[in-house]
Amino acid sequence: MSEPAATPTKCTRCGKAIEITGIYKTIIDQAYDPVRRKKYVREQYLPFCSMEHATHEQMSREG
Repeated sequence: MSEPAATPTKCTRCGKAIEITGIYKTIIDQAYDPVRRKKYVREQYLPFCSMEHATHEQMSREG
């Protein structure tokens, strides 16, 4: 059988398709746990098309 076509990775900020060798950055933000009713720090390893988009995403999540 034939394999399904691989979907391209998309930039977290703009949604543009990027290559496998794109920029991956750890984004740190706060999330809310509804069970414990507390905030906690969350880290996400996300793909970006440029370093500018990565820094803008981090700044937007810092508030």
